[in-house]
Amino acid sequence: MTQPRKRHAAPYLFLAPYLIFLAVFGVAPAVYAVWVSFETPEAAFAGLANWTAVLADARLLPSVRNVGTYLGLWLPTMLVLVTGLSLLAHQRGGRLSAASRFAWYLPGAVTGAAAALLWLFMLSPGISPFSPLLRLAGVSSGTDLLSGQGLPVVLTVMATTVTAGGWIVVVYAALNTVPPEILEAARVDGATAWQVTRYIKLRHIRPQLSLMLISSFAYGTQIFVEPQVLRSAFTSQVSETWSVNQLAYFFATQRGNFGMAASLSLMLLGVGLLVAAIVIAKTDLYATGARKGAR
Repeated sequence: MTQPRKRHAAPYLFLAPYLIFLAVFGVAPAVYAVWVSFETPEAAFAGLANWTAVLADARLLPSVRNVGTYLGLWLPTMLVLVTGLSLLAHQRGGRLSAASRFAWYLPGAVTGAAAALLWLFMLSPGISPFSPLLRLAGVSSGTDLLSGQGLPVVLTVMATTVTAGGWIVVVYAALNTVPPEILEAARVDGATAWQVTRYIKLRHIRPQLSLMLISSFAYGTQIFVEPQVLRSAFTSQVSETWSVNQLAYFFATQRGNFGMAASLSLMLLGVGLLVAAIVIAKTDLYATGARKGAR
């Protein structure tokens, strides 16, 4: 009786560190944020005043529009690029494939503020190693790149460079789990490379692409560091409330109203959870093997 119990407990022992960190750094702060969202700066009960004040703030809609534009550019770019390069690497195989995966993953080693500072250097035509290309495109300063709708495009390039490589590794690993006998049977039956890709490989990596969509959406809606660092050099082009997270930071630091900041953060969390639930429901991300087989 001892051995079966040990085997039954083993998965929970492996999960325990993650669950502890999730409770301490995820669930507990969220619960505390709910409490703070119903308080005034003087710690009195405010009811829904903070929530209605956030929704009535004139800066909210532009921030949502900015983040929505950025996500509209970045998410399709990620989906197409990661899927295409993963399929290409799996199709080619060999040492060239391994070298290309390493090259794609390498930029992911520079993240957060370091990545933003690196791109700040790359966007300055006077010192950028790509200054000839920037000048050829008519860019004489970083201000030219960030004017108008240039900032969402720049952020899309930055985020894709940082995050695509890691997801290529994940999707490529999933492609390697496609049973070889299925691929061989498809070829024997006369399936073309496109048909194998469409009806076998793409269906096989659907869970990984769904997970990438959920994670990337959550990451994108919470964008903060990149526009904040770019603002330090291009103040006139990047507003201090450009993103939703920057607006929450503004409420907390400039107004001293942590209730409004917590309310906005919880709204952002709610949107992320809603999108995750929709993606999971539409893609059967956590469906059991029996259900998948039935489909």
